[in-house]
Amino acid sequence: MIAARWIGCAEDSVSSNEREQTKRMVYGILYGMGANSLADYLDCTSDEAAEKISNFKSTFPGVASWLNEAVSSCRLKGYVETLKGRKRFLSKIKFGNSEEKSKAQRQAVNSICQGSAADIIKIAMLRIYSVIVDGVDSSDSSSSMATKFHMLRDRCRILLQVHDELVLEVDPLVIREAASLLRTSMEDAVSLLVPLRAKVQVGRTWGSLEAFAPDR
Repeated sequence: MIAARWIGCAEDSVSSNEREQTKRMVYGILYGMGANSLADYLDCTSDEAAEKISNFKSTFPGVASWLNEAVSSCRLKGYVETLKGRKRFLSKIKFGNSEEKSKAQRQAVNSICQGSAADIIKIAMLRIYSVIVDGVDSSDSSSSMATKFHMLRDRCRILLQVHDELVLEVDPLVIREAASLLRTSMEDAVSLLVPLRAKVQVGRTWGSLEAFAPDR
């Protein structure tokens, strides 16, 4: 959707390259990259990168507004907070030299985004763990996930967390239930203005994973 709106085309016509370029642009802006750094990241000239930044912020004015708000808030309070209230103190945003202030501004924005993403994946991990190991439901939902997924006890375990991905090792006989627990735990970890969507893949090895759509 972001790529389509930025480029000015239908969502189903966005190419994989255009999607990748848009993804890099978003990361570049969140990391506080200037035109020169972003040019290397996007493999274009500095002038082209500067124009891309300008066009992107014009297309999504809320992005520039939020970036300014995040930095201003940090400068006022001396720290930023993640979605779940974890704080990172950045005193040099007020008291450092120009280089330190610029670095702190980039850290302020990035800490909110990356820190909040970490909050979300940790919540999902705790929910899954509480069901498959402790046999309890750590969420506030009225229906108990522990009861619904009782068959997963001792037959499913969290193997890895890779950024925003979770890798589970599961008894093949309860794949559907494990996939459903995984998707539910990740998508319902927090309530945001935009929905969280998790893609589930299943395979005997990491290199042979294929899309899987469990019953919701």
